[in-house]
Amino acid sequence: MEPLTPQVMHKLVFTILVHGLPDAQTSVAHDILLDAQGNPNPQVRELAVVALAELPVPAAKRVSALAKALRDTHARVRRRAARALGDFGVHAIPAVPVLTAGLTDSDISVRRDCAGTLGRLGPAATPAASALVLLLIEPETRSRVVAATALKRIGRTALPALLEGLQQPDYELRERCARLLTSIAPTDASVAQAIRIAAEEANNEHRRRAMESTDPALVALVTV
Repeated sequence: MEPLTPQVMHKLVFTILVHGLPDAQTSVAHDILLDAQGNPNPQVRELAVVALAELPVPAAKRVSALAKALRDTHARVRRRAARALGDFGVHAIPAVPVLTAGLTDSDISVRRDCAGTLGRLGPAATPAASALVLLLIEPETRSRVVAATALKRIGRTALPALLEGLQQPDYELRERCARLLTSIAPTDASVAQAIRIAAEEANNEHRRRAMESTDPALVALVTV
């Protein structure tokens, strides 16, 4: 058999995407692609993810292989896998734990793509809600937007995680959680009460810090 070089993998990917494979060859191709996930060349592993996502075998088999790719040592492979899983709908639900783990990946693009895929799963991604809340303070605006969108798509089952976010020390995180809570549950009295309490606590903390300040102007401002 010809060695699995990037050139060979490109040919296989092209064949699968453009021409398709005879039924007799599909099972063989699946086994080859699974073996390719252990190839030392990251480009080969990345192309294997592309091919596996489109190979006409049961979705459960492909999701399992893509979930494994989310643990690859190379960020491009993990990113490809996260994006590909987003196209599997409910079939990707078994991958929620590994997608959730991807929200703390060292690569910002992997974190963002995992968040985007989780958002496409809606309430089924509820176990990821707490980790998504922490992405609301990502330094990159696009990542924060993707995380916020995912939480909105999860909906009311994300409320406990967002309410926990109101208790965090980071002011911007509390503010973003409050906005999302208002958006998801605008008529929920308990949510409104939690937001009021969090705002009061934030104001009290601000006043306390100001009173401890050595700046007379700042002390005068908060005692007016």
